[in-house]
Amino acid sequence: MERTPEIFEKIEGYLTNTLPKEELIAFEKALATNQELQEEVEKHRMMHNVLGDQDTLDFKEKLARIGTTIKEEEEKIVTTSSFSLYWKVAASIVIVFGAGTLYWYISKSQNKTQNLYGSYYQAFPAEDNTRGNTTNEIQKVIKQYTNGVYDSVVIALENYPNLETQKRLQLYLGNSYLNLGQEKKAINQFTAISETDRYYEIGQWYLSLSYLKLNKRKKTISILEEIIAYNGVYKTKAMKLLKELRK
Repeated sequence: MERTPEIFEKIEGYLTNTLPKEELIAFEKALATNQELQEEVEKHRMMHNVLGDQDTLDFKEKLARIGTTIKEEEEKIVTTSSFSLYWKVAASIVIVFGAGTLYWYISKSQNKTQNLYGSYYQAFPAEDNTRGNTTNEIQKVIKQYTNGVYDSVVIALENYPNLETQKRLQLYLGNSYLNLGQEKKAINQFTAISETDRYYEIGQWYLSLSYLKLNKRKKTISILEEIIAYNGVYKTKAMKLLKELRK
């Protein structure tokens, strides 16, 4: 795939939900069949996650301050060419070291969050599809969900009438999105579960894992703290994950 400014603009529009409806439909169709485009989108998504992480931003700011200081010192030293050369070399070393260190820092941060996500994520369990109060259509969806056929679950539930009134189905859909790498759509499902609903705490737990998968450490911690304060069945898990994140 040729990397052009037009492609990059479309990817950014897709990730920021700013593409016009017709362009979005066309882009999603291309995305479904074009592996190179999928890989490019993941690269852009990764950079969005990294650049949005506060710890990374703080680290980059420190590197920028170091670089500025060295540049100022280089401009001050004009007495001899040898001194000027010395600071140019020093500046180059810091730039190389900074880039390498930043790359290491980003990789380490992402590896940690992805490892934690892998350790703590388990798909929300499906109910027994033999229960008498479920339609044949829902029984089929539950079977697909149990078997990990998440794309079929998404197709069925995205068009399901009055989905917002059936929170358990929203949890199935949110988990399906997570397993398909569509974290932002998953977040929309989990945040739609209100605090007065009996599935609220479960939704919050999966919401925290969605942000964890996106490497949004600060947001993850905030939600985990709310789960702990809620003092429900997920409190212990939330406390353990929070402790891991703060190491």
